[in-house]
Amino acid sequence: MVAMGILTVLMLMLTALLDQIQKSWRFSESRISQFREARVAFDVMTKNIGQASLNTYWELRDKDSDGLFDGYFRTSELHFITMDAARLGGSATQQPVGQAIFFQAPLGFSSTYRNLNNLFNGRGYFVAFGSDKAFKPSFVQARDRYRFRLMEFRPPAESNQVFADGQEEIEKGQPQDFQGWYKQALSVGEGTFESHLNPLAENILTVVVTPRDSLEVGTTTREATFSRIAPRYEFDTNDQSEDREEFAQQVPPLVRVTMVAIDEAAAVRFDRDGSIPAELTGALTGAFSSTQNYTEDVQRVSAALNELKVSHKIFSSLVLLRSSKWST
Repeated sequence: MVAMGILTVLMLMLTALLDQIQKSWRFSESRISQFREARVAFDVMTKNIGQASLNTYWELRDKDSDGLFDGYFRTSELHFITMDAARLGGSATQQPVGQAIFFQAPLGFSSTYRNLNNLFNGRGYFVAFGSDKAFKPSFVQARDRYRFRLMEFRPPAESNQVFADGQEEIEKGQPQDFQGWYKQALSVGEGTFESHLNPLAENILTVVVTPRDSLEVGTTTREATFSRIAPRYEFDTNDQSEDREEFAQQVPPLVRVTMVAIDEAAAVRFDRDGSIPAELTGALTGAFSSTQNYTEDVQRVSAALNELKVSHKIFSSLVLLRSSKWST
């Protein structure tokens, strides 16, 4: 009877242990599956950013307009820019939030020409809050889902203005714009900005893009995260102002990409049929305004989401831009 009693206690302990292991496994498996879409989207985004290029060349410049050339300067018809996504302007269906990155790269995406893998494409990434009405199939009768989504701007190569001769656009009264190409109604090819948008992943709260010219500066954490070329995260290769001239017309050698993803349960909990959840955006308020505070901002955002009991995952990667030939 003593042996049977000991065996019963051991069996109960073993059953409780197995049940706990099974619960932990289910929780881990569900967490992995929840963020699998975010991981795939993050990998696609960083892979394409790594191919950003400008094809910079040198031309003579008459800086003081005296009729005499003063020297050479870098120039390019291509563009690389990181900026506040709010500059894109909202629409009836999508409201950009956080940061955005737009660039051009030899991605070879075309709806007309096949097997031309080195064709240059404009490409961009940003987070927008809105409905899925424009993306779901027509036969789906479910109500619109309002979510934060990682959006990809993906026009085909034939919509890239660098392939146009310019004369036809001038005759139409639509001159080529090599600086606002990412937000204008494209004059080459068909479609507008919104018609070239594709959602890559849902429940992406924000994307943070940090161009860098070196791996680290200084010895402290604040100094190591500070970006000399993008102290407030913004970088524009067309910026020719006096204090930015040495960085102009060059893609940075490094770009740190950070993405904050939340789970579907939290998205459902804060779904209010079209209005942006103030609690979730509040977790980002004041964050990511200075690269010097990058580490503290990541920790603060994570702590704020934990306080809201929001399951989340923060992805981060330092992307090497292979085409960069950085020089000041």
